[in-house]
Amino acid sequence: MTKARTLIHYHIFKNAGTSIDTCLRRSLGERWGSFEGTHAHDIQAPEQLARFMEANPHLRAISSHLARPPLPAPHSLPVVFIRHPLLRAYSVYHFTRKDTAQPFSDVAQSNGFADYIRWTLREEPGSIVIRDYQVVHLSAASWRCKHILDARATEQDLRQACSLLDSWGMAGVVEQFERSVDAYQASYGPLVPGLQLAYDRENVTEPTCAPVDDRLEQLRQMLGQDLYARFMAANALDLGLHEHATRLLEQALSPASSKIRAQAL
Repeated sequence: MTKARTLIHYHIFKNAGTSIDTCLRRSLGERWGSFEGTHAHDIQAPEQLARFMEANPHLRAISSHLARPPLPAPHSLPVVFIRHPLLRAYSVYHFTRKDTAQPFSDVAQSNGFADYIRWTLREEPGSIVIRDYQVVHLSAASWRCKHILDARATEQDLRQACSLLDSWGMAGVVEQFERSVDAYQASYGPLVPGLQLAYDRENVTEPTCAPVDDRLEQLRQMLGQDLYARFMAANALDLGLHEHATRLLEQALSPASSKIRAQAL
């Protein structure tokens, strides 16, 4: 008997995860669940997620901000979205500024975007959230320090994160949300009965139809040349991960790759 597949959504903060969670909840109902720790920084190992799955065998999709790879079981189906680090930083800034319940909301409230970036570059407590955080989330960097706020990513962590995405076969890209949804639906729809991912966007901080390049240019001008260069240098690993995820998405959407992936799954 074939083991039932369970979709694992690694929800990276401000990477369109709420939209995916909403899709999963709408299409799967009580067969969707969330798995978190006791507080916002209580990251969870695969073994902890595996025990949660064993205790809730009816779940066909699980979303988590705090679970870390690798996958908890061979029958798991991974979902993750990667975002351009500058667009992500602006979204983090606006969201934490608006939501006072968020950690370090006071920093965002008391600073403009440029000063918020300066705070990040000083490596103040909490600023890891927009310093190569996506690589941290998907690599051993999450575990090398006693506290996730002290994490620091390396080139080796980037290689590990890219290898992880390679082993998963694809990744979503926030700036190509609809195409990413299509890729996941095509791959996982036949494997998870009732799964129907949609294009609906939830919890969007700054809804806009402006092209990505225009938004990036606007943010670059807001920061100025020197601050922009320093921020991008501090997020060079996340930028490399974003470029890798973009290439994987293009490969996943090609007809030949989609056929091969479906056969492998």
